[in-house]
Amino acid sequence: MIKIVTSSSIPVGSTVALVSLCNRLNADGYECRLFGPDHWHLDKCKSGTLAEFRPEKGDVIIVHDIGLHSASDLQDVTATIEANRSNRWQDILRRMVRGCFAGVKKPDDFTIVLTCQGDGCSARQTNLSLFHKVHCLSDAQKIPRRGKLPVFVCPNLADDLKTSASKPAKVAGVVGTIWRENQLELSIKQAFEDGMETVIIYGHLADPIYYYNDVRPVAEQYPGKVKFAGFVDDKQKLYDFVSDVYCSSAKPWSTVRVESALTGTRFHGPDSSGAEPMSNERILGVWVEALGLQQRAGRP
Repeated sequence: MIKIVTSSSIPVGSTVALVSLCNRLNADGYECRLFGPDHWHLDKCKSGTLAEFRPEKGDVIIVHDIGLHSASDLQDVTATIEANRSNRWQDILRRMVRGCFAGVKKPDDFTIVLTCQGDGCSARQTNLSLFHKVHCLSDAQKIPRRGKLPVFVCPNLADDLKTSASKPAKVAGVVGTIWRENQLELSIKQAFEDGMETVIIYGHLADPIYYYNDVRPVAEQYPGKVKFAGFVDDKQKLYDFVSDVYCSSAKPWSTVRVESALTGTRFHGPDSSGAEPMSNERILGVWVEALGLQQRAGRP
């Protein structure tokens, strides 16, 4: 079985991407489950809690944002995640000792693949020699410290979207998790400078302090014109409600530009990818090959 295990399963970009990957693999006949500590993902795909996760012989395990120092860390992932997040000096010292003396042998019974979702790669906190392969979303993530590990590159899958039959005029969407790295306040300002009449913020409120200190004061400069929609699971509905999308943070791995193109939505933001978009069929094919899975009949 393919098992995806992550340290966070709240509705942010990485979780959405892992849910999509899990669903696509299952739809193509590859048994896959996503395990996470939160509840949001449980009704989005074949899934389970971290307490239900156990590595078994023959598994292919895709790990996201979990610092591993030995294969035994996967036997109780909850304890591993909690230890990695602890700021107690005893736990910090324990992590340092484990990092120095951890075995470098890859497990023989199962395959471990590290997926680098955006900035949450955890490569600095993990023993890379444990992994059989590393997945990067773009060439920009292929940094030297991965050494001789086999690396495969492909973006995340995009939703199956279509061009909207009708769109509103001068309604901007600011799409992305609400935390500092996405610089939502800059997108709001730019949208109104470009003549937008309404701005809708779409995203999970991950950092309330950032929102109230940086985003809300900017929104209050445009009374009644900035709306907060929160996280919207239905991407088609999201893009049907906006004419333009604004992003201020350069992220080669973001699917927002691709989704905008699919729905006929004008995209405003930096593009640092420098690469041609990949179809979902091709992306899934890269995963199938990288995981050593047998190609299904009829696939390219």
